[in-house]
Amino acid sequence: MLLNFDRIKSVNNNKVCLSEQSFKMFVQNASGYFAALEDDISKIKPSETIDVISALTTFREYFENESAWEQLMLRTLDILQKGIKRSMFDGIASFRGMTHIAYVIHDLAVSTPKLNSFYKDINKILLDSIAEFLKASDKDDFYTKGNYEVIRGLSGPLSYLIYANGTTEDTSEGNDNARMCDIIGQIVDVFIRRSKEFEVLGHRVPGWHYYVSAIVKSLNDYEAKNGVVNYGLSHGMAAPLVTLAMAHRNGIHKEGLAEAIDGLISEFMKSYYYVNDIVYWPGMITFEQYVGLEERHTIPKQMSWCYGSVGILRSLYIAGIMISNSEVEQFALKEFVKIAEMNLSDYALVQMVVCHGFAGTAAILNAMHLDTGKVEFLQKTIEMIESCAILNVEQFIEHENKLAHMRNLPLRASLHNHLEGYCGVIQTILSILKGVPDGNDRRLLIV
Repeated sequence: MLLNFDRIKSVNNNKVCLSEQSFKMFVQNASGYFAALEDDISKIKPSETIDVISALTTFREYFENESAWEQLMLRTLDILQKGIKRSMFDGIASFRGMTHIAYVIHDLAVSTPKLNSFYKDINKILLDSIAEFLKASDKDDFYTKGNYEVIRGLSGPLSYLIYANGTTEDTSEGNDNARMCDIIGQIVDVFIRRSKEFEVLGHRVPGWHYYVSAIVKSLNDYEAKNGVVNYGLSHGMAAPLVTLAMAHRNGIHKEGLAEAIDGLISEFMKSYYYVNDIVYWPGMITFEQYVGLEERHTIPKQMSWCYGSVGILRSLYIAGIMISNSEVEQFALKEFVKIAEMNLSDYALVQMVVCHGFAGTAAILNAMHLDTGKVEFLQKTIEMIESCAILNVEQFIEHENKLAHMRNLPLRASLHNHLEGYCGVIQTILSILKGVPDGNDRRLLIV
């Protein structure tokens, strides 16, 4: 095995731990992933390198041979750097874009100081990209798009810059802290402007209302010609709720900031519904559904990171703590406990992945356990990662492809994708077992 079992077994001695058999299978399966990476390293795409580097960084100390780890890392970094030179990455995206790269290289540079120069170069490219993106923010059209989200919008860069600005101790001439602070302020200003209600066809809608792209329209069975309101964490209002609360917590004081946060909280607190005493939100809904011209569907939904109640409740819980709103904090905690007590089958999850599967939900429940110490979160976290840990690479690919076939979708099972692939599953399990959130948890706004 590429991983040293004796070295890694110490992580399974904390409160969150797998059964002995499941842990052995997890180590074998994680080692199998890196063996597959070693065999296919020449075929890795530039877009995949970011999550590969993240996985290598996470498992570095458990490799049997440091030289084998170094060879994999050097080859992956080479592919990444070539991709950056060819401008193959989305300018500001926190998923396969420059914010994503910055998060990952930050974590790598912590353990490999000789990469600090490369990390500074990444930050410069990112800051230049954000500045270019923000040039359009003086035009009204800018505020009709879903560009505030965490996947490809401004919530990702805002969370990263707040985090990086607080962890960077470089005081040398030309460091980026002052520029980071300036851009943080600019993004917060954009979000404050964005938070203002306005009218569509004579009806009041939140400023976070937007018009979907042609690609999104093609994936849904409705046209949404008058726009949508999105409550999700991945593409919706939950992301700016968290990042604006982070800005407040980190000393950003701007006129309208408190009102923007309160407005977002109000939007969530008036839009939930219950099914069997479990709280849900409507996901992405059309303008017509929002204003009551068409019926909203009040049905149970997947308990996932991306659009599920666990992602939204985690956002409300974090915001409640960061702005000292105990009412919101306690509401989120109370509803979370009820979810943790549900049968696993009622979560409606059929995949192991982070985005809309067991791994992402387990990461959120584990974060709640770390914050509150409540045993309900601990028990459900263990139950979830037990299901994930025993799945090897081949079984994962077979399961993903079987689901794609059932749904009449293209086969797209991925190994090297943190959100929807195998490397995200094994990284999340290791992070949970260690009891230490990593850069991916910050990037996903889980912590």
